[in-house]
Amino acid sequence: MSNEFRSVYPFKKRLFYALSAIIVAVLIAGFWNYHLVDGFGKEFVAGNTIGNTSDLAGDYSTKGSGFGFIFAAIVGLAATFTACNCVIFAMIPGLACSVEEGQSGSRTAWKAFGCFVAGVLVITGFYGFFIGFLGAEGMKVLNERAVRLAQAQAVFSLLGVIMLIWGFLEMGFLDKIKNRFSDTTRAFFNQTTTKALLLGTLVGCFAIGRPFPVFREFLVYAASANSPFYGAGVMMIQGLGQIAVMALLFGLIVWMAGQKIGAVARKKPYKFQMVSSVALITGGMYFVYYWGLAFVFDIGRWGFKLGWY
Repeated sequence: MSNEFRSVYPFKKRLFYALSAIIVAVLIAGFWNYHLVDGFGKEFVAGNTIGNTSDLAGDYSTKGSGFGFIFAAIVGLAATFTACNCVIFAMIPGLACSVEEGQSGSRTAWKAFGCFVAGVLVITGFYGFFIGFLGAEGMKVLNERAVRLAQAQAVFSLLGVIMLIWGFLEMGFLDKIKNRFSDTTRAFFNQTTTKALLLGTLVGCFAIGRPFPVFREFLVYAASANSPFYGAGVMMIQGLGQIAVMALLFGLIVWMAGQKIGAVARKKPYKFQMVSSVALITGGMYFVYYWGLAFVFDIGRWGFKLGWY
């Protein structure tokens, strides 16, 4: 953590921002209405474009491999606002505020976004490869309710912890641990492209834990081809679909204010470091609470328990 960041944001101020982010995340996770967002994805997005995904899941022999790519794109888009994907929007600050010496803010931001997309594609491609090996029969086992929920809880809780640690590192709370690493290691992980690639890797892992029924029905369709390469291809398209809305927002931000953001980030980088830190902590705590603590201790679903929805 730079001395400038420390002077502008003393410990108590940083602690206040971190605790505020945690509280906001817990409130969002506690009141999250999964029926509403899951229904929007299934009925509005998928239902109005490709139809009933439950019927399509076992229709590979009729629809064929080409339809699988359309299925993948729609399913990725349908998953945008689900509890297993909404945290993707916490990635925008870290990408939009990317700055490298000697380059414009817009150019650096798009370079970072390219690395981010690469991370998403690599992980979703590997997972699709695995799904292709499983085949339709293997997917039936993986889609059992107990299995898919356990998978979601484990994956998203772990991702949440990683995001929290990353946010705390950016906040300067873990400097003693960070300083144990060599200057070369710290310089490598401090690079814009490295951070963007890691963000993309995290988002790619969202697909591994996703229990969203529409997505699971798509997996059955993809696995029915019994081809690891086909599975990898359609899963990568799904990965692009799941970040499509986020990419649109990112593009608008860079187009409308890219140069201004870059100028401010070069002059006062500590401001955007704080924004990125808060976003990571908020997203990480959301995952930890929603997929971990709320399930283990039954302390979630507040709106349902209060009878609000």
